[in-house]
Amino acid sequence: MRLRLVYMKFIFPVIFLIFASGFSQTDSLSKAYVKKYPDKLSVDIFTLSRSNEFELYNKTKDDRLKLIPNRKTILGFSANYDIISFNLGYAPDFFSENKDNKASSLFSFSTTFTPSRWIHQIELFYQRGMTLYPTDTAKVYIPKVKSFKVGGKSSYNFNKNFSYRARNFGNERQLKNAGSFIPSLLYYYTSLQDVNELDYNTKAKFINIAVAPAYYYNWVIHEHFLVSGGFSVGLGLTQTIDSDHNIASLLTTSSVDISLGYHTDTIYAGLISKGTIQKRPNNANVIANDTVRYLSFVIGYRFNAPKPLTEFVENVKASLLKNKE
Repeated sequence: MRLRLVYMKFIFPVIFLIFASGFSQTDSLSKAYVKKYPDKLSVDIFTLSRSNEFELYNKTKDDRLKLIPNRKTILGFSANYDIISFNLGYAPDFFSENKDNKASSLFSFSTTFTPSRWIHQIELFYQRGMTLYPTDTAKVYIPKVKSFKVGGKSSYNFNKNFSYRARNFGNERQLKNAGSFIPSLLYYYTSLQDVNELDYNTKAKFINIAVAPAYYYNWVIHEHFLVSGGFSVGLGLTQTIDSDHNIASLLTTSSVDISLGYHTDTIYAGLISKGTIQKRPNNANVIANDTVRYLSFVIGYRFNAPKPLTEFVENVKASLLKNKE
């Protein structure tokens, strides 16, 4: 009976997506909603603050302990051309908030592929060095503990007049206000390793799959200024595998993001803020509640793309068309 209840809670968003598939919003019937830069390569640098937090269960004291990574500022590079984009980030020591983190490290990589109105995102996130916060003793820094996260999401934009890429100030500009319903399928794998403090020793793994309906809106102010916002809620299943347990349970996920930016045909800059929370029941030794905070400052420039890049992307698009036929 409980398994059937979990199944129904998981399948409900799928039913919702089917009935909502015709929904999208635009402000008029004009075609001049989005300006694209098919021959331009958009590159930018950004700073990013992000962390992935965990909880551990102490059997002897029946207590949960917070395990929080050293928060660091990431310096990153991003490139966007046509239907492909990627970004790469690391945490350099010359940022003042990174200097006293006791040799901890952080690395991130992501890529986005947007054929037609599909949006496919893959990301990798690695962090090393975390602090354990017991309830009755002083906090303990664990330099070797590390986490690795890989996964992404596949989404579909139901409104062709809404530019998903303009939200991140890449190779498209939103010219008129537009919004869209964008459902997503999320899939992530997370591992936590080398926790060897306070009688706790484990290697934990988490596999998450969820369906998350979302709505986004781009608001254009005086042509060059953009305010973009979106939110999502969803349900799924999570598999937790640690030293003593192998547990499947219900997963809830929610997110909110806001972008503020300035666009011209050559330069762009802005602020991107996101928050994502994933929760599961407290029935395992290790809980990865995935409270991810994301704040990024971006400044970029568009210029003519080099010929090898244009040829590569054209070959990819030709291959996609051939497969459809």
